[in-house]
Amino acid sequence: MNKIITRIIASIAVLAIIIYLIFPNIFTSEEKPKKEAQTTTGNNKIAIDAQIVKYETFKNDIVLTGSLLANESVQLASEISGKIDNIYFKEGEFVKEGKLLVQTNVADLQANLQRLQYTAKLNAQTEQRQKQLLEKEAISKEEYDIAFTNLKTTQAEIDALEAEIDKSRIRAPFSGYIGLRYVSVGSYITPSSQIASLYNVNPIKIEFSVPSRYSALVKKGSNITFSSEAENEEREAKVYAIEPQIDPVTRTLSARAQAPNPNNTLIPGQFIRINLSLENRENAILVPTTAIMPKADGHTVFIIKEGRAHLKDVELGARTANRVEILKGIAQGDTVAIAGVPQLKDRAEIEIKKLEK
Repeated sequence: MNKIITRIIASIAVLAIIIYLIFPNIFTSEEKPKKEAQTTTGNNKIAIDAQIVKYETFKNDIVLTGSLLANESVQLASEISGKIDNIYFKEGEFVKEGKLLVQTNVADLQANLQRLQYTAKLNAQTEQRQKQLLEKEAISKEEYDIAFTNLKTTQAEIDALEAEIDKSRIRAPFSGYIGLRYVSVGSYITPSSQIASLYNVNPIKIEFSVPSRYSALVKKGSNITFSSEAENEEREAKVYAIEPQIDPVTRTLSARAQAPNPNNTLIPGQFIRINLSLENRENAILVPTTAIMPKADGHTVFIIKEGRAHLKDVELGARTANRVEILKGIAQGDTVAIAGVPQLKDRAEIEIKKLEK
């Protein structure tokens, strides 16, 4: 009898172990699931960043690109061919307007000039004698006219030869800085030979193009701000010339401005960024573009109230590089979700990780 009871108890124990292994939760308390459920509910909050909306001045600017140009620039060249006798400048130096820079050899022209000067002197004496004889009616008027014509012809030839000799002297057409030199004393140059460049960079010119829809905002005398690729300093310039028509290909309006450059830190050819101010509006509401969610018929943002996100329709205004103006839908003091927005749903519980004020 005892053996039968022992077997029954053993069977019940084995059966209990099998049931426990198959259904482990059957012997656990209901308190644990409730606790786990409570923990899961707490972790359902969506972490976001938010910003408290406030009024501010909206500077509606557009950023354009342009380039710097020298106020004056020229490639120095000779009008005549010849061998260089002397060079009177150093690379990189500042030269005054009219300074003699290069002299080419014109010994043959100088010899011709001397010959013509002797001829002119003789013709002048002949003209004086013929004039005296004409007054005494010792010669005809025709004979005097021949002497007078010879004198004037010789003088004209001298003027032409002096002009030709002057072309052998290359002078600075304006004050500025000489660039690199490409010739040496003894070089034979022609009108196509490159000698050096001359630049005047104070003031410096800014050339840029404006999209046609903003063309009415750029006028002669308008001020612009710009910065070069070599420095972050904001500088001011004044528009002095505007192309009278819009380019039919690019649909842009070309303009030029001038800016002081006393230290020559701005160099022709540099790329620049131009800020063109369109308008300033007071009491504007601006939010990051990350706060905006598009929908079929407009845009929305999420307003945070009492720990929940509330979907709100908004009307957008102008845009900048990373912010957008809100015309309708939210007001000063509202808290707007600006990060983690794609995960949000209307009335979702949220946790603000970072709040910008």
